[in-house]
Amino acid sequence: MLLKRVRRSGWLDAGVRQPESVADHSFSLAVLAMVEAEKRGLDCLKAVKMALIHDIPESYTGDLTPRIKKRIPAKLLESVETSVLKQLFAELGPKHAEEVVNVYREYLKDCSPEARLVHMLDKKEMMLEACWLMHSQRVDLRKFAFRRHGFIPRFRSR
Repeated sequence: MLLKRVRRSGWLDAGVRQPESVADHSFSLAVLAMVEAEKRGLDCLKAVKMALIHDIPESYTGDLTPRIKKRIPAKLLESVETSVLKQLFAELGPKHAEEVVNVYREYLKDCSPEARLVHMLDKKEMMLEACWLMHSQRVDLRKFAFRRHGFIPRFRSR
């Protein structure tokens, strides 16, 4: 899948060497979603599907940072992203392709407990990756991921 080749652009912008791919991020998010959905008694399959699907359009659009997404009209971005999903999943047949699109739209609208969970975990996964990068590469990513969410990690020097 192309997502294995798409690097996380926010990390690139911050000077991270060899950043994770979008596929790496989506896989980690799916594992977090599986565990948390089970713990909370939510629809685990739906949460995992959302986690796996949420960035698939980036295989065509590239990894769009929040700053870039703010410049694109929301309806236009959603239209492009859903068109990408429909095309990528067309071989499964219209019923299954539409199911993928519906799960994606539910995620975008943040209109279910599973969608809210995946959105929250998406941020958490990013913060966990930032912690790892700050520790392993000594890159200061606090402004990037933490202040917005009220969490500023402290690291001991090696």
